[in-house]
Amino acid sequence: MQQRSVRDLMRIRHALVVNETSTLREVAERLIISDCDLMAVTDASGKLAGVVCESSIVRALLSNPASDATIQSIVIRHAESVRLDANLTCVQPLFRSCANTALPVVDANGFVCGLLMRSDVIRSLLNRDADAKESTTTELNSESLQEKIPAAAPDAFNSAAAFTPPKKRTLHAGDAGSETDNAQSRPHFLRADAARRILWAAEDRL
Repeated sequence: MQQRSVRDLMRIRHALVVNETSTLREVAERLIISDCDLMAVTDASGKLAGVVCESSIVRALLSNPASDATIQSIVIRHAESVRLDANLTCVQPLFRSCANTALPVVDANGFVCGLLMRSDVIRSLLNRDADAKESTTTELNSESLQEKIPAAAPDAFNSAAAFTPPKKRTLHAGDAGSETDNAQSRPHFLRADAARRILWAAEDRL
């Protein structure tokens, strides 16, 4: 089975990537309409600057901040990220901790490409187990079928060599009597001169 990469599973959503100069209100509104509790934060050049989580936004809003307050002070700068071309199997251990619900995906230059969601990784694991079970069942059924078919069986499917009709029909005990009866019940045909003599004799009797 071919190994999948982060590129195959990540979500490309601009709503889940915000700039570090975005306001608390703007980021809070994006979190409300998204299905993620974390957003990737980029700097002015588009490279990864960190992440901001929902709990940090809530704490900041509870402190009654100014309307133009940004998220710069609550950005988690030392955040884990994954490479775009990384093997998905190598990335899966990062989601063992309940802290990581999503991971930013970056390219070779550090630019943010999207987010890898924990829910998508779980779905991928479930599909992998289902595919492995289906593949095992198919192999077992194939092996069982091969065991039931004898070694010479493939020749039986060759219609050219499978059956050759006998040159002479073999009569069974029951068929012999029927053949004799059929021969006795067949009509007897007369030659032309013999038939005429019989007709003349019949006319004389009349």
